[in-house]
Amino acid sequence: MLAEACTASPLRPHACPPVTDGAAAMVIAAGDRVRDAAQKPVWIRGIDHRLDPHHPGVRNLTLSPSTALAAEKAGASGAFDLAELHAPFAPQEVILRQALGLGEDVQINPSGGALAADPMMVTGLARIGEASRRIQSGNASRALAHATQGPCLQQNLVCVLEAE
Repeated sequence: MLAEACTASPLRPHACPPVTDGAAAMVIAAGDRVRDAAQKPVWIRGIDHRLDPHHPGVRNLTLSPSTALAAEKAGASGAFDLAELHAPFAPQEVILRQALGLGEDVQINPSGGALAADPMMVTGLARIGEASRRIQSGNASRALAHATQGPCLQQNLVCVLEAE
């Protein structure tokens, strides 16, 4: 893989998202109605969306302050079993890990993340769905999901999910 030619230096094809079609949907119910919708519900404990300036030339592209602020406002502190990060380019995982304060003990993208499938406009919702699925299956009790849109991690949403 490292012998492959760069797509755009320093990125090689394996560090870029594949062209993918797909769709995603999610059912969200109020707490008093959730038992009608699911036997094992997943609770959204916090969610927030922030953005950085649009023009990449006016920000440090090695940092993601909007992700850090969204995490703070969503209450994304403490331990997580896993994180589903919308990092469509491999180096973005490092930036997001730092902005979110995720340690080495947090499993990142057990689904494969956006590098496995990146259906435009729904990849972020798919990250939330994948984290939720892991909680419902009993493979996690607390997870963080992240979605991004715009150039170079410009817009960032952080969602904290928990089992009962």
